[in-house]
Amino acid sequence: MRTLGITLGDPCGIGPEISAKALDYFCKKKLPFKFIVIGNKQSFLKACNFSGINSNNLLCIKEFIDIQSNLRYDNGPSIEGGEVSYQAICKAAQLFKEKEIEAIVTAPISKKSLHLAGYNFDGHTGLLGMLFKVQEPYLMLANKKFSTLHITCHMSLSNAIKTISKEKVLETIKIGHKHMLKLGKINPRLAICGLNPHASEDGIFGTEEKNYLSPAILKAQKLGINIIGPISPDIIFRDANNGKYDLIVANYHDQGHIPVKLLYFDQSVNVTLGVPFVRTSVDHGTAFDIAFKNLARARNMVAAIIYALKMIKN
Repeated sequence: MRTLGITLGDPCGIGPEISAKALDYFCKKKLPFKFIVIGNKQSFLKACNFSGINSNNLLCIKEFIDIQSNLRYDNGPSIEGGEVSYQAICKAAQLFKEKEIEAIVTAPISKKSLHLAGYNFDGHTGLLGMLFKVQEPYLMLANKKFSTLHITCHMSLSNAIKTISKEKVLETIKIGHKHMLKLGKINPRLAICGLNPHASEDGIFGTEEKNYLSPAILKAQKLGINIIGPISPDIIFRDANNGKYDLIVANYHDQGHIPVKLLYFDQSVNVTLGVPFVRTSVDHGTAFDIAFKNLARARNMVAAIIYALKMIKN
């Protein structure tokens, strides 16, 4: 039987609530897989209680690993929240290495809480990269229409531009293409965003397209990858949403995140690629302001679990 690890995220955010609701959904389906839940049990039981979920009926939970802490539930970033988040992720990584779980599905954490607790990572992606000794994990957002893979992610825009190179662009394309093939896509259709306005208009607005993007695209095409571009970002996502592409390669965080969250905020899944493990997550944050009010929807968490199962299967 398949076993997935679920980390509850920041215990003061909506992570415990969306996890409880997602687990309740899958338990009622009586599907052939189980979960090891990792996080603060007090927060989880509190979320179950106000959501009207009987935790004793969650038979899909194989084990609950309690990360204990004295929490204040003050609807904001905290040292305690950061510590619980960090310990849960570390435990999930350990369970994956020991083959106790086949995938890691994470509820949202607060980067500020993580930093307050003394762990200066950019979030799940950087922390998991460190735990698995992966130098450059890649972040992809997936939804029912298309996926978006980022060349750079959690860094300033100025640093992102400096980081982009022909080699890094080509590596991103290859990783995205390989993932699409694993999911069963035959000859997946890829397209890459231009970095500058209008993809630079043949160098009028910048040279990154000519120096880095176009050479990487040409090399990828010679490798047999079906990719075109660079295409102006104000057009490419519309075309993808209309079914023209399977995967968009974005240059930096907001270039990929803004259109995806505008179109599919309740449905997108955060996927980590270029790593020796399976990890998915929701594409939203901790939402401290609505935590423990029975207002959070679990649709993204359900989608993240389904995507993780799809990755395991393939």
